[in-house]
Amino acid sequence: MHRRVKNRKGFTLLEVLVSLAILSATLVMAYQVTSGAIAAGERGEAWATASLLGEAKLREVTETFQEVQETEGTFPAPDDGYRWRLTVKQALHSDAREVYLSVSWESNGTEETITLAGLSVR
Repeated sequence: MHRRVKNRKGFTLLEVLVSLAILSATLVMAYQVTSGAIAAGERGEAWATASLLGEAKLREVTETFQEVQETEGTFPAPDDGYRWRLTVKQALHSDAREVYLSVSWESNGTEETITLAGLSVR
């Protein structure tokens, strides 16, 4: 005859399965949060690099009085993944030029662009 033990120690199979499901869901969410944080950090680093490169190029261009023009190029290595496009337009005053510099790069198959503006005066 079978006797049922009333003082069982441990967890039932159902309790173990429920706890594993909760643990799995928590780990998946933690992985997604971590992946998102890493991607955001990389994107922020790319934007910061583009801003610094653009500021340096804009400073270089606005040091002299520019003629009305539109040119483009790439930055030297190790930043050769970034491209620039310079547009110089006539300002309202004849001794001034509006200078626009766009810096573009590719991030996860998407093109990102930041545009900086300044004035060049005679």
